[in-house]
Parts: sequence; C-alpha cells; structure tokens
Amino acid sequence: MQLVTKTLNIQNETLNTLLSELQEECQNVISLTHQLQLQDLSDRQRGEILSQLLVSTIHLNTHCDQDLQDLIADEIEVLPD
Repeated sequence: MQLVTKTLNIQNETLNTLLSELQEECQNVISLTHQLQLQDLSDRQRGEILSQLLVSTIHLNTHCDQDLQDLIADEIEVLPD
C-alpha cells in the first residue's frame, strides 16, 4: 500500500526529513502486518514477513532516538503561545 506523501508543515529540514522517513517506515510496518493477516501463508512467506518486520522495528527503534525527540521538542518550543 503506497500512500501519497505530503509536505509536512515543519520549518526544520532535518526534522522534516526524519518525520517523512518515519512515516514511510510506519507505512511499511502496517503493510507487513496486513500481509500477516492473509490466509494460507506458507511458513517460508511468514518467515520472510517476520524478518522484514524485525528489520523495520530495529529501524524504528534507532530512528526514534533522543535526537529525534529533541528536534520535535525544539519544534514545539518555537510555536507561538
């Protein structure tokens, strides 16, 4: 499932890029979990999907580190009251 990527209303280009990548990886996880709901998957297919999910979760874990959290907090800080 490919969703249309829209420009984020974020001033910081680094945060904009990181959030776009996060969105893409989350869409990948959703697609993989949907695939796991399919009936009649072979053990090999299930193993391939689970392997891809493992890679995605590792990517998400490293992607959502303190630097990303700090960039989001910085963006919140510059919002007008």
